[in-house]
Amino acid sequence: MQVKRANILSEAQIDDAARLFAILSEPSRLRIIKHLMAGPKTVGELVARLDMKQGSVSKQLAILHQARLLTRERDGNFIRYGLADPILVPLCKLVCDRIERLARQQAKAAGLRLK
Repeated sequence: MQVKRANILSEAQIDDAARLFAILSEPSRLRIIKHLMAGPKTVGELVARLDMKQGSVSKQLAILHQARLLTRERDGNFIRYGLADPILVPLCKLVCDRIERLARQQAKAAGLRLK
């Protein structure tokens, strides 16, 4: 029988993973990522879709961009932001599916029915 080798992360890699999860732990950043999953958007487009001020959206975009999770491209007078790391889509889907599954389990235990 062949034993599979575990993917062993170094301490520095574990620290990098923790920083990534810390960046993704901010709800407003997750809301921005959710909207960018549909395609690139400008700050103005994001402000129109989110209940956030322009300065707050710009600040969160800068953090996500600095973490190399977003791309930035000039489009005339605007800057269009998009997802730089394709792992964000399945990662968010995985987490959201888990949350939905737990909510359904709780509702079922309480005798409720979710749509």
